[in-house]
Amino acid sequence: MRRLLALVCSVPLVLGLTACGESAKKVPMPDGVSLLSDQSRLHRKDREIYVRIQNTSDKNIHVESFTLTSERMSTVEWAGDEDIAAGTEADLEYDMPKGRCGTGFTPTVRLTYRIGDSGPRISSVRADDRYGNISLALDRDCAENALKEAAKLTVGDPTVTGVGRESVLNLPVTMTPTGKRDDVRFGGFGSTVLFNQAEGSPADVDIPLTNEPVELNMLVTPARCDGHALADDKVGRLFDVNVLGDGIGEGASFYLPLTTPQRVAFFDFYRSHCGLD
Repeated sequence: MRRLLALVCSVPLVLGLTACGESAKKVPMPDGVSLLSDQSRLHRKDREIYVRIQNTSDKNIHVESFTLTSERMSTVEWAGDEDIAAGTEADLEYDMPKGRCGTGFTPTVRLTYRIGDSGPRISSVRADDRYGNISLALDRDCAENALKEAAKLTVGDPTVTGVGRESVLNLPVTMTPTGKRDDVRFGGFGSTVLFNQAEGSPADVDIPLTNEPVELNMLVTPARCDGHALADDKVGRLFDVNVLGDGIGEGASFYLPLTTPQRVAFFDFYRSHCGLD
């Protein structure tokens, strides 16, 4: 996949005008050109997402800008200078604004572009979240915001009990209710490609966050002992914090915030448990 640079417009485009002030013609999206929204697996930890423009037509397209609107996040303005040759595609990247609670992600993209040597054109089309990755990212925002309203999350220092293949990593987590919401509940921690929730870990629970602080111990063991998986890992320490509550989508979660020392401790535990030192 070709990686392209997205720029946020410093000056919003005026309706019907291109960035250089030339009048643009509103037309339907040409045959053979389609859009979708997605997020790369490599960017699960950050907020970079993209609009992919697929050009299966026999003409070259030059993209100047787009405006993306959605009920689930603020309007995005993108400006650039992208040539998309016939039979190719390009990803126009941008940083996702903070998301709102809701269902799915079906944005409308108002694209300003040229075909060959033609004058500027404007077409409005949906760029559906075909694989559901952005909807999941927006759900994470929703879940994180809801839990922040309901409780203060504190993550302690990880410790290890046992030796070798019998060892288990314990991560203490405290959720102290704020009293601002009484509908939000903790639904458990999730496993990752590197670590499984161990026996005794709160992986599937329904705990209210309304009274006293909730003291939790996340217990994990390696999902498998594979040095290559450890070396190539990008998402193995992204543990889901499942959140339940009014207006929160089913299965909504966000990633447990870990400091650099905490993240390093998980890798050290993996190597020690698996005898990879």
